[in-house]
Amino acid sequence: MPADPLFWLLAALGVTLTGISKSGLAGGAGVVAVPLLALVMPVPAAAALMLPLLLVMDANTLALYRRALANSQLLIPIVLSALVGVSLAGIALGQLDNRYLQLALALFCLVFALWHKLTPWLAKMPGAAWLWGTLAGISSTLLHAGGPPITIYFLSKQLPKAQWLALAAVFFAVVNIAKLLPYTINQMWSLPLLLCGVLLLPFAFLGVWLGKRLQQRVSDTQFVSLIRGLLVISGVLLLWKWLAA
Repeated sequence: MPADPLFWLLAALGVTLTGISKSGLAGGAGVVAVPLLALVMPVPAAAALMLPLLLVMDANTLALYRRALANSQLLIPIVLSALVGVSLAGIALGQLDNRYLQLALALFCLVFALWHKLTPWLAKMPGAAWLWGTLAGISSTLLHAGGPPITIYFLSKQLPKAQWLALAAVFFAVVNIAKLLPYTINQMWSLPLLLCGVLLLPFAFLGVWLGKRLQQRVSDTQFVSLIRGLLVISGVLLLWKWLAA
């Protein structure tokens, strides 16, 4: 189990921000945890550490927004395509070198932090549900970064915020459960990682609780700006780490 205080600081911050994002921003800004953890551990280990915590946060978010669930037919194409993406990424998991994942994560951080002006256009592309669902499945499996593609898809639907949060919670619950299979096949679990996850559980609950309460008090713009800033910093540091290796 890591003894480095920096690990625990970054892990606690990443898990808390992910929880806030799940219950307050439909997971759209929850991409920050793996980039932060990847500064102090391999990307696959960071992903494996986060998955059980994500499942806990999914369950909490579903409980909070279950009454707002409607228009569930919108989930059919993105869930089906996401499961295809999970399968494709699961095959790649055992083949990808950590350095390539690190580079991909660095570039993803920088692109996501800077691409928000393209989001309205991307949301209306032909076949958007299948495209963004598949990309969400792939990026979620490799990097737990399925939020941005799904945010793009839901933006075009102009849903009430609570309904959006409820649909996103169902989507990520299904996808994260599906990810258990490729993670297990690729032997990504270890006892120390699972124990770390147990110790980080309070931050998962804290994040979801804060997200629900901050939903009406902190604007989406303010929170997403914070996340974008963290992603730029993480992306630059990861890129520097990759170049220095």
